[in-house]
Amino acid sequence: MPKRDPSHMLAQRERILRATIRCISDVGLERTSVANICKEAGLSAGAIYKHFSGKDEIVAEALRFAAMTQAMMPDEWPALRAAIAAADDQMGFDPHTIARAQLQLFASSVRPGPLHDMVMPMIKESLAMVAQHLADMEAAGKIHLKMTPRQTALCISALTDGLLWIGLASDRTLDEITRDIAAGLDCLIVQPAG
Repeated sequence: MPKRDPSHMLAQRERILRATIRCISDVGLERTSVANICKEAGLSAGAIYKHFSGKDEIVAEALRFAAMTQAMMPDEWPALRAAIAAADDQMGFDPHTIARAQLQLFASSVRPGPLHDMVMPMIKESLAMVAQHLADMEAAGKIHLKMTPRQTALCISALTDGLLWIGLASDRTLDEITRDIAAGLDCLIVQPAG
């Protein structure tokens, strides 16, 4: 069998990760199976297992794929505020898919166990990264925080997730949700007069 082109393999891997996120959104983490992922991705089980050893590895990688990275966080407050508040920019997913997947993951990982053990370090890492970014911005005089960087990162997470979930469930437009998130951020972070 000929070797696959690396760009083809990378695209196939992303297709699997995106299918996993859609499956989690649709049926929840516990009911997501490799068979569901295969069907959603339009790939055979053999193609899936070329990339991953099983469901746990696929889910862990899908969570990393969807997680915010340091490179995604602008260094200026107006740009960072806009990026955080953007309810319509969800890595090529519609906001409903992301909101449902997040709710499913958080609900499934509340109890102690393997899923909790997998998700908790990722949440802690994400919050620590945001907190450090905010601390660096405050140290540079770009923003003033009304709480500690860690408390602010926790509040940003709760604010953005909560307003997105509530907004979508109550049929608010994405523009309304974005404005609500931005207004909430302004309660947490102040840009010094320039």
